[in-house]
Amino acid sequence: MRWAGAGTRVAERAATTVVGPLLLLLLAQHLPSAGGYGRSEARLVSEHFSQAPQKLSFYSWYGNARLFHFRVPPDTVLLRWLLHVSWDRDSTCTDAEITVHFRYGAPPVINPLGTSFPDDTMVQPSFHVRALLSTMLLGNTTVNMSHPAPGDWFVVAHLPPSSQKIEVKGFPSCVYSFQPDMLVTRVVEVTILEPDVPLPQILVAHPSYLKIFVPEYTQELRLEIQGCVSNMSLGCPVRLTVGVATLPSNFQKVLTCTGSILSCRLLLPSPPWGQWLQVIAESLEGPHVSVAFSAEAALTVCRPWSMTFQHLVQNSTNQSYDASANQLSQSSAPQDLSRNGGMGGGPFCLLSYSVMREDIDVLSVRFQPLDGVLVLVHSDKPSVMRLRLDTGMDSGGSLTITLKSNKTEVTNDILVLACVNAASPFLNFSASLNCTTGWRGWSCTDNSTAQTVAQQRVATLLLTLSNLMFLAPIAVCVHRAFLVEASVYLYTMFISTFYHACDQPGEAVLCILSYDTLQYCDFLGSGVSTWVTILSMARLKTVLKHVLFLLGTLVLAMSLHLNRIGIWNIMGPCLFAFVIMTSMWVYRCRHRHQCYPTSWQRWAFYLLPGIAMASMGITIYVFLTTNDNYYYTHSIWHVLLAGSVAFLLPPRDKQAEPWSCSQKLPCHYQICKNDRDELYTVT
Repeated sequence: MRWAGAGTRVAERAATTVVGPLLLLLLAQHLPSAGGYGRSEARLVSEHFSQAPQKLSFYSWYGNARLFHFRVPPDTVLLRWLLHVSWDRDSTCTDAEITVHFRYGAPPVINPLGTSFPDDTMVQPSFHVRALLSTMLLGNTTVNMSHPAPGDWFVVAHLPPSSQKIEVKGFPSCVYSFQPDMLVTRVVEVTILEPDVPLPQILVAHPSYLKIFVPEYTQELRLEIQGCVSNMSLGCPVRLTVGVATLPSNFQKVLTCTGSILSCRLLLPSPPWGQWLQVIAESLEGPHVSVAFSAEAALTVCRPWSMTFQHLVQNSTNQSYDASANQLSQSSAPQDLSRNGGMGGGPFCLLSYSVMREDIDVLSVRFQPLDGVLVLVHSDKPSVMRLRLDTGMDSGGSLTITLKSNKTEVTNDILVLACVNAASPFLNFSASLNCTTGWRGWSCTDNSTAQTVAQQRVATLLLTLSNLMFLAPIAVCVHRAFLVEASVYLYTMFISTFYHACDQPGEAVLCILSYDTLQYCDFLGSGVSTWVTILSMARLKTVLKHVLFLLGTLVLAMSLHLNRIGIWNIMGPCLFAFVIMTSMWVYRCRHRHQCYPTSWQRWAFYLLPGIAMASMGITIYVFLTTNDNYYYTHSIWHVLLAGSVAFLLPPRDKQAEPWSCSQKLPCHYQICKNDRDELYTVT
């Protein structure tokens, strides 16, 4: 069986031979009855869930965290997380601290950077463990949990906050991998505790596993132990654990019955509606002491007053909105809500309002009362609106609640309380049972490191105007008749300028094309510029040089489409061009029996300064660029790269002036000959 998130489930089972079914049959004959007069380990089965490992990243935002999704089966009594961390032992890995977060029902809310949340936000941190990964030890950690809540569980792992250094993909780096495994122990036979029906139990060595269903609109659940006797003590050494654990908090209540009393009880107000509630009974004595008692559950269920039904009945009589609201307000007065009658004959305990769910877009949902329904608030009856957040699209995110009151009806001495609670509402408020809430979220409200508008504009101007340095190599190319190279540099300058104008946060943003298109074109222009510069330095035949220009551009376009941020996708073709250039220079050195280029002025005033500028630019780009200094270092990279190209371009051919006109024709036509390319052009 496969679960969501590519998890694999492996259940314990008997052997597949003929002995297997016979052994199961013999065990089944010795199992105790459902009455609970004995317990055996055969009622517990173990299951194993695993997921594929993922590469860990240093934390700078939530996208760096690695998210894993598990589904805990029902009736699970023990959950064990096995956390495996591995690394590349051949690389230079150092000790690192890995943080693992756990949460039930939704992805964990984590804040490793310590950023602030907006005002009026309920914040409850997720449960987490930190493990120090030492390169000399095995990276395995175990986390145990008793009586976990069944359903969706999420695990998030990440490395410490990043150093803000921009890593260049393709260089050797340490790789840490994280893989969580989930081992569960669940009960295959659970006794159902029916309301108002005493259930006799005998505890010896193993606990009893019970469960009771809580219907909707349950006000209170009462669990009581009656007639408790023990063969070795006078008291009632029994402990009841009610509910399940949901990290970081839980819905568990513990009842410990000690002393000489024969009965004890546990009151659970506002239990979770529409769910099975686990009840585990354990003996506090030794393994050879038997404890007998009778467990009984009682539910207090109230009757809701549906405001939507009344509104629909009034609308069917074609009454106006004002009259409908007036009658609705009068019909739902406090004195009317306390009357008996109808289903169950009990009093009304709450006002139930139907809520309309509206999908605004793929990631946004809005809840609001039905049109025309006024939410009335009374002092003795709470008004309840249920928000259905049980779909697959509701996992994670933020919940924003906005309340508006009619100021003409609310005076200064009236206090209105609003409570958001999971599973069931609080129907009675007291000092010991206050309204607190498992709700929080992320939002862009922490401006401690934000840039001002002036800083954003300065950063944009630095990154865009620094590309004007490409005018220098463009002018050199035009003067030396390298028109193809000039067109490449002009394209790179134009695309890089508008790419960095689009690649800005905040208000100083200008995008002439989509961001993805501009980024691809910028990387392509940078790669092709380097390619044509090195091939131009090789001083190849014109036809061969242009063929290599075209082939290299096609290869770079294909390589960047596969992975545009890989360093070797650009460095590979450029190294190939460097090999061609070196081969041509060595060939000329051997052919002429002197160093090439032959002029020491060429080396001193052009090649060495160009190589120095290119080396400085590469060093800054690879090793010194961080998120904080990106605007300055990348601007310097633009200047050094364009400046080095202007120095490294070869000189013009000295045999003849380019594009000299050798013959004039009548009718204002001329035949212009290029002695180097042996081409004729009619102008």
